[in-house]
Amino acid sequence: MRKKVLSIVLLLGCLMNFSVAATVTKEETVKIFGSLEEAVPRPVRPLLLVFFSLECHLCWDELFEMRYFLEKNSIPVDLVGISREPEEELRPFLSKYAFSYPVVSDRRKTLYRRFKVQLEPFRVILNQDSVLYEDDSSQDFFVRRDKVKRCLVEIASR
Repeated sequence: MRKKVLSIVLLLGCLMNFSVAATVTKEETVKIFGSLEEAVPRPVRPLLLVFFSLECHLCWDELFEMRYFLEKNSIPVDLVGISREPEEELRPFLSKYAFSYPVVSDRRKTLYRRFKVQLEPFRVILNQDSVLYEDDSSQDFFVRRDKVKRCLVEIASR
């Protein structure tokens, strides 16, 4: 009986250590940066910036939709998430959803001011220093989503 209890305790201990190790590994893959230049020092491909807020469920959908769209269509554009939230708040969310692309914690709102972001989600496509696409906040969300997708497909066809 003691051997069975000891075996169960050891097994539970191993399982608990495994889940903690998996969590640490998952969090280590999350890439949060303080600036766009730090996140993508020398961009080779165009960048799709998606400005988002953790409080905005539509923003979450947009992050996942843009990642899926780029991957499904093999579009040569790098995705970067931009948020005003601090790293401590971003990390659990990004770990939970296994974000594999860089995210910028724009605490000083440098990028928000540069692109005059008034609402989230907001998308910008950059190629080097030129803006290929920027959301028009006065338009409906789905109209803007369709426009950014058309611009991405055009980039892929070049």
